Amino acid sequence: MILVFCAFGAEFEPIRARLAMKAPLKHDGIRGCHGHIGNISLALVATGVGMRQAQHNAAHALDTLHDIDLVVITGVAGALTDDLPIGRVVLGDKLMTRQEENFRPDRILDVSRNWFEVFARALTAAGVEYASGPMMTSRRAIMTESDKHLAHVASGAITVDMESAVIGLEANNRQLPFVCMRTILDTAGQDLTGAVLADENGHVRLLAAAKTLIKNPTMIVGVARLIRNLRLATDSMAVALEAVLRRID
Repeated sequence: MILVFCAFGAEFEPIRARLAMKAPLKHDGIRGCHGHIGNISLALVATGVGMRQAQHNAAHALDTLHDIDLVVITGVAGALTDDLPIGRVVLGDKLMTRQEENFRPDRILDVSRNWFEVFARALTAAGVEYASGPMMTSRRAIMTESDKHLAHVASGAITVDMESAVIGLEANNRQLPFVCMRTILDTAGQDLTGAVLADENGHVRLLAAAKTLIKNPTMIVGVARLIRNLRLATDSMAVALEAVLRRID
């Protein structure tokens, strides 16, 4: 069985929609479902947004579910380099956490090389354009163009998210192979306007959004762009994951 982790509903639903014979996972404390894509049996689990939730919920799922052959970490990410457009698939070759006070790497974790190559070959065979490189996991969102540039220079990472490395560490601690494949939500040249209006499950905090938009009506343009980009990125992610899973044994 392949265990697929994503963070929140907008990432979860496009994958769930592609499952055949899907049914909810009946385990306390685990939000997810199981089913098939092609010949592959998989479980899909939403961890919630952020390092703390991701580590806790991934650990619980890994300790509860059995017969796991591979862990796939997926979802959306922010670009840290200028050559990654919205929706571009990125396959991580290393995962890292950042130091709290700066953007230098704290822990660095190699992904499973054999599975990285399997995914790379499947993406190529499916005609899916992708990039590869190190991915950073940050406790806080990296919001501005200038900070994205600093993060890339300090770490060498080409993307940033808030869950991947801690999930990878949990899999690694259990000697389970893992890969990380994400798609770009915001480019390196875009400030991540509107991200502060979402809660830890990826839902818009309506009261905070209303107050913010009253004080700064121009932010509505950035929020609309973020919503549009999220739809493009999550659709791209689900298409890429299905393409890979239909091409592996």
